[in-house]
Amino acid sequence: MAKICLVASSVFTHGGEQRVTAVIANELAKKHEIIIYTMDTEQERAANPYGLDDKIEIRYTMQPRFGMINRITRRMIRDVNEKTNLLYRNKCFYRLLEYAYFQKKWQDIWVEELSREPYDIIIGVSGSNSMHLGLIADRLNCKTIGWEHNSYEAYFETPGLYFWHMDQVFGAGAAKLDHCVVLNQYIAKRYKEAFDVDCDVIYNPRSFVSVEKSALTNKTFVGCGRIIRQKGFDLLLRSFAQFAKWNAEWKLVLVGDGEMRPELEAMIKDEGLEERVRITGYTNEVRKHLQEASIYVLSSRWEGFPMVLTEAFEMGLPVVAYDITAVEPLVTDGKQGMLAKAFDTQEFAEKMLAMTKLPREELKQMAEEAKRMAESLAIEHIIKKWEAIIEE
Repeated sequence: MAKICLVASSVFTHGGEQRVTAVIANELAKKHEIIIYTMDTEQERAANPYGLDDKIEIRYTMQPRFGMINRITRRMIRDVNEKTNLLYRNKCFYRLLEYAYFQKKWQDIWVEELSREPYDIIIGVSGSNSMHLGLIADRLNCKTIGWEHNSYEAYFETPGLYFWHMDQVFGAGAAKLDHCVVLNQYIAKRYKEAFDVDCDVIYNPRSFVSVEKSALTNKTFVGCGRIIRQKGFDLLLRSFAQFAKWNAEWKLVLVGDGEMRPELEAMIKDEGLEERVRITGYTNEVRKHLQEASIYVLSSRWEGFPMVLTEAFEMGLPVVAYDITAVEPLVTDGKQGMLAKAFDTQEFAEKMLAMTKLPREELKQMAEEAKRMAESLAIEHIIKKWEAIIEE
């Protein structure tokens, strides 16, 4: 049995990263002692939406507070770095960037905290947590693992988000980890090219098993997720508006809520689609909505590993999706569904129409392929790869 510590920003709020962290932690807890550091509040922890096992110990953490001059100085450096090309490409500015994003005093605090107990393994869950863990890895007496949950493009090529202009600091942290776990071979290839880091590829597991499946009888498309720019629901509405000119029967249900909801509702009204498009808001009945649909639509601009797609597969739904790198390992065009060129809303609408015109037997065959893909992502398969890293 190993003593394993996970450092995560959140495990108890809603999101694919939180859901898969809970699934993996629960499975590891069957054999190992698990401690999780999280920034979730007591109220959020009480909700426990993904059923984290009671025997997993939860510890609250937060970023330390520093003096005003310190905060202003670091903010100024980050602003210059993120808005210009002056700092991040110049190796002589590395220490300055490290100070701005993870200064030594903060590192010392984490080293002291994580050295209080004899951990066998510490896992930094996604992004900042894995980068911070890497930067102090050589000061910890245990194996360290960074577990990434997003695509390379999202992290490093999306202006103003994630790790924009932070390649230097991120790469330095990744290089010091014992293992860097990513979600597909394409990400592993990009990390090797950018940071000379060899990565372990481990897919996320499906988050639930369902005996009940979609009957594929309702003329309904469904998409799930936070209503934010990443998920591309604005692109999806453009496609559905075009689709609706060709087809008067199928409807669209968007399961979720978020900051872009007012914008989407305005689009729905402008296109006269109030009777054909529905936004549910936050709900605990995602499975029900999946079961009541016949085709899943994934319009994301980027993903790490789309958990909603694995959930759709588990419910026996074929899919229409953009051909982005995160989808490549999961959907083969014409097998589990159909793919459209990334962000081409006209082609996406055409694929939606083509799916609705398929003979029922062909749609059912796609659904069977989707279910087989879901089975390949069963937790018992995925956890073997985690155990191989833990036990080596």
